[in-house]
Amino acid sequence: MMEKGQISAWQFFLLVFGYLLGTSFFFRPGGLIAIAKQDAWIVPLWAGTAGVLMSLIWIKLANHYPGLTIVQICIKAAGKGVGGLIALLYIGYFVHLSSFVIRNLGDFMTSTLMPRTPITLFHIMFLLIICYAVTMGVETLARATEFLFPLVTLILLLVFFIALSEWNWDRFQGMFRMNVWTTMKDTRSILGFPYMEAFVFMMLFPYVRSKVKVSFIMGIVIATLLLSATVYFTIGVLGVTRASHETYPLFLIAQEIHIGTFFEHLESTIALILLAAIFIKLSIAYYGAVLGICQLFRVNDRSWLAFSLILLISGLALGFDNVLENIEFGKRYDFEYTSLYAIIFPSILLFLTWMKQNKGKQKPGTSS
Repeated sequence: MMEKGQISAWQFFLLVFGYLLGTSFFFRPGGLIAIAKQDAWIVPLWAGTAGVLMSLIWIKLANHYPGLTIVQICIKAAGKGVGGLIALLYIGYFVHLSSFVIRNLGDFMTSTLMPRTPITLFHIMFLLIICYAVTMGVETLARATEFLFPLVTLILLLVFFIALSEWNWDRFQGMFRMNVWTTMKDTRSILGFPYMEAFVFMMLFPYVRSKVKVSFIMGIVIATLLLSATVYFTIGVLGVTRASHETYPLFLIAQEIHIGTFFEHLESTIALILLAAIFIKLSIAYYGAVLGICQLFRVNDRSWLAFSLILLISGLALGFDNVLENIEFGKRYDFEYTSLYAIIFPSILLFLTWMKQNKGKQKPGTSS
């Protein structure tokens, strides 16, 4: 199956920005503050720098194979056998990433808003919406993101400005005391989520009309700066102790906003923002899985395939017993697990491409 849709550089930037910042600004601050204390806002800056450097590997690989997705590049660079196996592993990662994201949604909804509702109900309801969007194609995903962006931005700015009344500079006392190497080691999971996960955009590179590299790198840079600002904001409003003990510190900030009897209980508004953010991230991961299967196995109709993945992903999402187990897995294994797909496989494919090019250059010389 060939995707015929095309998206603009601006739409692609919004997809990258929303994908990276969307869920990380909600789930990351508490864990980072627990490890790095008052210096937690620095962690996204070095992680984002590493993310930009990693993106250069993906861009370099894509330049060698213009118009091809990562699944097609695997087969082209490594052959049908080995390349097909690597492509299948990539598809498996996209499916697993989708289950990870939808589980985050289910954990949030059951622990904060609707504790008596079965978690599977949230999974299936949301996946049905994602399935429809993915079936419509990449242009639909881009337009939906473009529509949601101003709405989400305005609501977030409203919450931030109101919450600034709780700001206290004394909460930053004790800055710049972290052990750099220990902190980098303990917070390495932030490289896996969200930065390494951005290699899924290699499934979308062929459908961007222009300025792919600039849009991609700018999306990473702006998302990094705003993630750092979010962590900084969380420390200033909640303080290190409170923020580090909260799974969803931004939700707590919205929960505590009270201006008379008019502005209160804004946590439901924050929940809507999270739903929009998860829509962006999940739709891209889900799209990568569907498109990858179609390209690898030459399936022309993606509708039934997209629908059948709902059952697989919602089932895999139940692999963790609770949100703490989910968080612990991310801390311990996310960096190592994702680096296989974001660094090791792309480096191998680049090396094989370089070998083929050198072999092609040597042939004319040997025959003369």
